Formats: sequence, structure tokens, C-alpha cells
Amino acid sequence: MSGGTSTMITDLLTRETLLSDVSCDSWQELVDVAGAPLVEAGSVTPEFLASIKETVERYGSYMVVVDDIALFHGRPEAGAERIALSLALLEHPVYLNDARITAAFVLAATDNDSHIDLMRELATGLGDEHLLELLRTNGSPDEILATFTRMEHTHEES
Repeated sequence: MSGGTSTMITDLLTRETLLSDVSCDSWQELVDVAGAPLVEAGSVTPEFLASIKETVERYGSYMVVVDDIALFHGRPEAGAERIALSLALLEHPVYLNDARITAAFVLAATDNDSHIDLMRELATGLGDEHLLELLRTNGSPDEILATFTRMEHTHEES
């Protein structure tokens, strides 16, 4: 992919893939709930979500990338049909070992390179205090989408 055509967060995160007021009893259930829109859209297979859970069980809580925010991801060959991203905002936190989770992204990539720009954009977003506050407090989906849109426009101009 060359300049300007890379997939942006706002291409993937929509009112269909951003779930608010989610109630889960465990991080495992959270993976299933957060990943459900991607399965329904045919972006990933149910096996992809199972592989995320296996990876977390094997390697621990490294997918909680900043306090309270998880970025669940799996290997492309585990059932990622296309690049995709979803986000679930929780009413009440769930715990992965000692790590508290109030919001979780599920990221699917079809190879090891296509999602690098997306990861960079996500990293920028997770450095934004306003966005983090929204993610940690089951904030407004529209405001979260607007924040990502604003960050993308700022990035394009710089």
C-alpha cells in the first residue's frame, strides 16, 4: 500500500463495530463479545477469536497495552479474512490476571505488514488523554469516533 491508501481506524471503527454499555463476566467473554461484529461481517472466523484466547492464556496479560485498555489480536492464519477492528466499552471492568480492562479492541490483520499504520495510529490514540478517558469510562461512541477522526485529520496535515 502506498501513501494515502492505508486503512485508517475510522475506516474500520463504525457504529456497527463500536459496542458500548457492554456487560461481560470475564475477559474470555469480552473477546467473544468484542469480536462478534467482526465474525458477523465475515472479517474473521470464530476460530480467530479462539486463537486470541489461547494466546492470552499462554502468554498472559501483555494484550492489556495501557492501563484498562486491551488490544486483542491474533495471527493472520488463525482466521483473519480481512483487516478489521472492533471496540467494546464495558459498563463494569473485567480482569485478566491482575490487569483491569474497561475497553477492548479486537484487531485482525491478514499479514504482518498491512496493519502497521493502523497500529501506529492506535498507539497515537492511546497517548491521547481525552480518548483514554472516554475508553475508561464507557464514553460516548460518537465522541470516540470523532476523536479518532480529529486525530486522523491532524495527522494528515502534519
